[in-house]
Amino acid sequence: MTEKIAAFYLIVFIVLMTLKYMRPNVVTFMAFSWFGPFPEEGELLSIFKARRIRYAFSWVIQFAAYFAFLAVIGMYFNSYFNETFFLVASFAGTIGLGMAVLAFAGFSVSWLKTVTFGPDPKCECIDDPEI
Repeated sequence: MTEKIAAFYLIVFIVLMTLKYMRPNVVTFMAFSWFGPFPEEGELLSIFKARRIRYAFSWVIQFAAYFAFLAVIGMYFNSYFNETFFLVASFAGTIGLGMAVLAFAGFSVSWLKTVTFGPDPKCECIDDPEI
């Protein structure tokens, strides 16, 4: 079993490294869209944090739609409620929803702190040769 897990993580690592070095396209955008927004040159920190709040809330909405989809499947196909895949999908969705809600709450508190107490500097690009 350990070999299968190690092989899975090795394959995932190779695929992500390959996608990282590909030129930007739809596949790489979909693979790395979960990273969230990055600050733009000259953007205020509070505006960037507001974009992060919108991003986290979009994940909350996506998980709510996911659970609605699971509920519809459960209503029309009652026999799937006890299937292992349905139970695992429900459990994984619960973890994802919890992470999205925590991110939304944390980003909201961070934004509120920046707006209320400051500082609210402009983002600037730093050229780092190691990146």
